[in-house]
Amino acid sequence: MAVRKSGDELNIAVVGGGISGLSAAYFLLKKGHNVCLFERDPTLGGLAASFEFGGSFIEKYYHFICLGDQDLIDLCEEVGLGPKLSWRSTKMSFLYDGKLYPFGTPLDLLFFRPVSLLGRIRFGFNIIYARSLTYWQALENESARAWLTRHIGKQAYEVIWEPLLKIKFGEYADEVAASWMWHRIHRVAKSRKGFLAREMLGYLVGGSKMLFDTLADRVRGLGGEIRMSSPVTSVVLKDGAVTGVRCNNEDIDFDCVVSTVALPLLCRMLPKECADYRAQLARVKFIGVVCMILKLSRTLTDSFWVNINDPRISFNGIIEYTNLNPRPDLNGSKIAYIPFYLMTTNKRYAYKDDDLLQEYAAALRLVSADFSPAWIQDWHVFRDPYAQAICTANFSQIVPSQKAPVKGLYLIDSTQLYPSDRTISGMIGLAKKLAGVVQEE
Repeated sequence: MAVRKSGDELNIAVVGGGISGLSAAYFLLKKGHNVCLFERDPTLGGLAASFEFGGSFIEKYYHFICLGDQDLIDLCEEVGLGPKLSWRSTKMSFLYDGKLYPFGTPLDLLFFRPVSLLGRIRFGFNIIYARSLTYWQALENESARAWLTRHIGKQAYEVIWEPLLKIKFGEYADEVAASWMWHRIHRVAKSRKGFLAREMLGYLVGGSKMLFDTLADRVRGLGGEIRMSSPVTSVVLKDGAVTGVRCNNEDIDFDCVVSTVALPLLCRMLPKECADYRAQLARVKFIGVVCMILKLSRTLTDSFWVNINDPRISFNGIIEYTNLNPRPDLNGSKIAYIPFYLMTTNKRYAYKDDDLLQEYAAALRLVSADFSPAWIQDWHVFRDPYAQAICTANFSQIVPSQKAPVKGLYLIDSTQLYPSDRTISGMIGLAKKLAGVVQEE
């Protein structure tokens, strides 16, 4: 395939101002193209966006960096944020039937009494196996439940992994592909510098907002345009090829369009002549998330991540973010996220925020006996209907290509990371790859 020559610049619309859109705009501008980015909201960031929370900016949803997140690390270095990357050894705990167990090292696992000794040993060997495995395709045609049960036993699966899968996939936990589960284990295991060591996780001092603000400045500095509060309602086609986008009741001409929005949103933008392609994209199903953020006067535990398997508690995990990133700008306050993944048709998705707070406050007393609702200084609830693609068996067969079967249309979507989970680093990598795909056309 011929590579586009210097001087053959394109006028490109990038739809979506999350990390994918900003990164794509940046990499395309570096290749000499003209880029205009459209973002429907008044702020950049997408699922990694921040909001003002009591005078400080906090991410709406939790994010952390693993040692292997090289695309993110490289981009931070490139735009001058390398010194802002910080790494810490983190702790993980597991609340099982009201008792909190340390769960971050092989030694912790050895003393995790809710699982039999044989189950603990098999669990440990499965981590070693997953850490070294590279050929994930062999795992794609079976469920994570079947694969894990075979390797670690039914008891260990039901105690340890089942609640974790429910955190991410809700009612679809039993249908998730083993290949997705493998990569989840593999990525986090690779964040240990040694098998016996704790996980080393990272964060950006200043949060994800600093990265988005820096990228936006770079985009504008390279001649790109960013239009905020500018929702694209449709992709405009003529004779089967892209001619532009429609935004605020105006058709704007472009040579090509790069979509970085969720696939269901892209389907709504495509005209009726793309019916077959829309049907193809609609094969990918998504699950939503309801995430509560608490600003607390003190920590619940000493762990960054607390897995929960307790029938009295509706949620399956707590991320105490300030146990990773201390956030001195919060003046001693602590941040905890409580995510709950579910279909938007589930009645819990529409629960009133106050009802969720009351329910969660009661449950937190089972996590920390000292907890009092008086610890809660502030709180907020965010929802997103397309938080996670449901990666079932043989999922790779329905992952869309970056080059759509419509001339001039390209897309970046988290499903293209499969079997990897959605990460900021992964989306940056996809954006860099996309810039190369466009250049080769």
